[in-house]
Amino acid sequence: MRKLLLQAVLLAFLGLGLIFQPLSAAKSTVLYKDQVAVIIYHHIDDDAKSGGTITAQLLKDQLTYLKSKGYQFITLKQFKAYMEGAPVPNNAVLVTFDDGYESFYVNAYPLLKQMRVPAVNFVITGDLENPLASYIPSMSRDDIMEMTSDTNFTDFQCHSHHFHYKLPGGGAALVSRLVKDGVKETEEQYKQRVVSDTKACVGALSELYTEPVDSYAYPFGIYDKPAMEHIRQGGIKYAFTVVPEMATREVDRMQIPRIDAGNSGVSPERLHQAILRRVVAPMPPTSEVPLAETVGAFGGKVAQSHDGTVQIGFGAHNWSGAAGSTKLTAPDGRTLALHKPLTWKNNKIFISLKDLEQAVGGQIVYNPNVQSFALRQTIDTKP
Repeated sequence: MRKLLLQAVLLAFLGLGLIFQPLSAAKSTVLYKDQVAVIIYHHIDDDAKSGGTITAQLLKDQLTYLKSKGYQFITLKQFKAYMEGAPVPNNAVLVTFDDGYESFYVNAYPLLKQMRVPAVNFVITGDLENPLASYIPSMSRDDIMEMTSDTNFTDFQCHSHHFHYKLPGGGAALVSRLVKDGVKETEEQYKQRVVSDTKACVGALSELYTEPVDSYAYPFGIYDKPAMEHIRQGGIKYAFTVVPEMATREVDRMQIPRIDAGNSGVSPERLHQAILRRVVAPMPPTSEVPLAETVGAFGGKVAQSHDGTVQIGFGAHNWSGAAGSTKLTAPDGRTLALHKPLTWKNNKIFISLKDLEQAVGGQIVYNPNVQSFALRQTIDTKP
C-alpha cells in the first residue's frame, strides 16, 4: 500500500512537471526586448455586433494564447516607469480599453482579475453623471472604486470629459474650432476649452482613486499639435494614439502607439502575428541602406538612373541627388546637407539611415521578424 502511495505521489509530481514545463519554457522565450506592445480594446459583449466589439470568450482566448507564447503583462505604472528609463520584462504587453463601458466591469474585469492581467481603461468622465444614459451603458463611479480597491493592477485614465463626439461637419471635438451663432471661437477660446475639459476629466477620476491621473487616449484617435499641447497643460503626461506600432522610449510621450486587438476578426494567432510584425530592433543591422528599397518599404518612390542620379518622393518631401554628393536638393532650390555622401554599390544608391530620416521627416525603425524598415507614424511636433 505504501509503495502504491509513493508511486501515486511520484506520478502526480511528474504530471505537474509536464503541466508547468511548457509554461516555464514559454516565459523564457524572448520575442522582443526593451519595448512594449500596447493593445487596445473597446466593448466586450457576447451579443453586440460592431467592428469594435469582441466576445468575452475571444478576449480570454487572446490573453491565454499570448501567455502561452511567453508574453508578460505589465501595469500602467510599470509602463510609465519604462518610458522614463526603467527596465521592462521581455515580451511586455500593456492592455488598454477605451470608452469606460459598463461591459468592462461586467465582462472583462472578472476575467482580467482571474487571470491577473493588468489593464487600464480610458474613461469618458462626463458619462459618469448618468452611466446608463449612454448609447452603450458606461461604468459608474461605484464600479470604478470597487475595481481599484479590489486589485492593485487596474487603472482608469482620461478619454476626455465631454469630447467624445464629432461636429456636424465630421470634425472631432478635440481638434475642431466651434462655431456659435455664426462666430468661430478664437484660438485662445479653443485652448481654454481643451484645457478645461482635460482638467475636468483628471479631477473626476482623481476623486475616485489615489493613483496619478496623467494619461489620455485621444477620442477617435484624432489629434494634432495644438491639441497635444493643450491636454498637456491640462495635466497629461502620456497620451495614447491608435497608430499600430510598438511603444519604445524613442516615441513621443504624447503619441504612444497601440495595436488593435478588439476586433472580432483578430484571432489569438493573428494578434500574436500582428505584434511580431511590428517588433523594433534595438539596433538596425546596418547604418547604411539601399535607398529605393527602403523608401519603397514605407510607401515612397525613388527613381534611379544608371549615371548615379536619383529622385526621391515621399509625401510632401521631394529631393534629387547623385552618387558621391553630400547634399539633396528640393524642387524649390532648398538643400539638405548629408552626414555621409550617397554611395553607388551593386548598381544601387545607398544612403545613411540618419540622412534618410532627415529626408523623409521621421524616425525609421527595423523589424527583424520581417527583415524590413518602416517609418514611425507620428506627427511632427517641432515648431
